[in-house]
Amino acid sequence: MRRSCPLGGRLVLLCMAIGVVVAAPGIGSPEDIVWKTIDWNGVERTYGVYAPAGHAELAPLVFLLHGGGGSAQKTWDQEHGRSWRALADEHGFVLVLPEGRSDPGSPDAHHWNDCRKDVGSAAVRSTEDDVGFIVGLIDRVSFSVPIDRNRVYAAGASNGGMMTYRLAIEAGDRFVAVAALIANLPEPTECEVTPAPIPILIMNGTDDPLMPFDGGCVASDRCDRGRVMSTADTVAWWVEVNGASGEPSVERLANRAWFDGSRVIVYTYVGGDADVVYYHIEGGGHTVPGFEATSRLRRTLSGSKNRDIDGPTEIWTFFEKNVRRNTWPDRT
Repeated sequence: MRRSCPLGGRLVLLCMAIGVVVAAPGIGSPEDIVWKTIDWNGVERTYGVYAPAGHAELAPLVFLLHGGGGSAQKTWDQEHGRSWRALADEHGFVLVLPEGRSDPGSPDAHHWNDCRKDVGSAAVRSTEDDVGFIVGLIDRVSFSVPIDRNRVYAAGASNGGMMTYRLAIEAGDRFVAVAALIANLPEPTECEVTPAPIPILIMNGTDDPLMPFDGGCVASDRCDRGRVMSTADTVAWWVEVNGASGEPSVERLANRAWFDGSRVIVYTYVGGDADVVYYHIEGGGHTVPGFEATSRLRRTLSGSKNRDIDGPTEIWTFFEKNVRRNTWPDRT
């Protein structure tokens, strides 16, 4: 449907920062995911819907947000897209893959307006109402698939993870729980709304070459793609918002793939209005954990991929535990 990022030097870095790099061989087709376009504020926007044949009578809804420089199609084609499809088939939820606006001069690359401030890159700089676009898709999808509005979730990686933070901050009442991967909160930020508590899962690698674990410039020392908080400060920010205990429980997961140079430690903060679960990927890079191997090129550019866990499975397990107690009115 769309071309992969062209290989070579800075183009590879541009395609991957901040997001998923070169697309793996595709499996997406009109038979398994339906791609649609709508006009949103005068801009043609794309999204995909995957409703498995055995979806629940009132199906949970999961939004999956691509990384910067990527696309909804590339996310669907890659290993974590395949994992999400398998989970949707098994558990009967509907997947929606919205797409950010096209980068100037690069129609196959896309970014989200994720609250970063003082950025110089035209690709990152955006004024699009992406919150409105994504939230509006809840109602639009419900016209064709019965949706359980008490089980609507969002997950994203990198720029998509930062956009997930923005959804939680500005539209948290429409989502039951969210998950942000390889992403920190922007600093400075354009998101000045005080958020309500919301269950959140955060999953970051300590050796991420693009999203600095200790905070600072994104993707390069030039800071033209903005700055972010450290992971520790991002987690602490959400712990405070959710009123959770500052003393987490700690679980070291089994090191099943000893050869990947990575370990997973899970910190769970409870006791407040909503939980914060932080997956500390020790030695992990700018990658979504999963069981599949990565190429030498991708390891060079993105860092190590943890292969002890499947990121989507961990996220869905977290989502499945969170169901809104009150009932949303039917907006269809």
